[in-house]
Amino acid sequence: MMTTTVMSRPIRVVSALAVTPVLRWAIAVHSVPDDRPWRSACTCGQPLWTGAVAPTGRCTGCNHRIGAPPYAVEAVAGLVTAALALTGQTGWALAAYAWWAATMLVLAFVDLAVLRLPHRITVAASVGFLGLLAVDGDGHAWRRAATAALVLAVLFLVLAVATCGQLGWGDATLAVPIAAALGWHSWQAVYAGTLLGFGSAALLAITLRSTGRRLPGSVLPLGPFLIAAAVIVLAWP
Repeated sequence: MMTTTVMSRPIRVVSALAVTPVLRWAIAVHSVPDDRPWRSACTCGQPLWTGAVAPTGRCTGCNHRIGAPPYAVEAVAGLVTAALALTGQTGWALAAYAWWAATMLVLAFVDLAVLRLPHRITVAASVGFLGLLAVDGDGHAWRRAATAALVLAVLFLVLAVATCGQLGWGDATLAVPIAAALGWHSWQAVYAGTLLGFGSAALLAITLRSTGRRLPGSVLPLGPFLIAAAVIVLAWP
């Protein structure tokens, strides 16, 4: 058993690195402002799939950087793969969390770049995650995950309305896959992940404002904090 586990770790790392071109392509496609259509090519005309999927993040046609910073996606994918290994998940549950992690990585980089959480990526994350977990066969955990997703989504929608846009609609929809991933484990994980995400974002915002590095009224993307918090809670022993 130990030999199989040790041998599977390099395989997981290689698998994670193998999908990073797809993740880089998805990040480049969706890293555009709300009023712009999805990107399909670089400004020089080079298609994204052939021109913006290398680890350098630069277009092969004009050497202009598109999407995520150089080697950032690859580094984060490696860290997330290590975190997934710590969860101890196997089979369909592992496949579900791998899908979840890949889509969350795309959402985090897009939100950092353009303060946007594309709904179609969030929907794909939620449907794929809950669908794969349904095959796992643990009905009790699945119902808890679905219930947590619904409860947190409603809470975020109420907060979005109450704060008049300070909490965006993208953040409200992100609550679904975040809560589902945490809810599969326990309600305690949902509470811990949500509090850690909001708390870390608030702490950074206060720190930046007190040091004069963040102007009043500027927006801090919440998505990466919620995603990072969820990964930490899931990987915590």
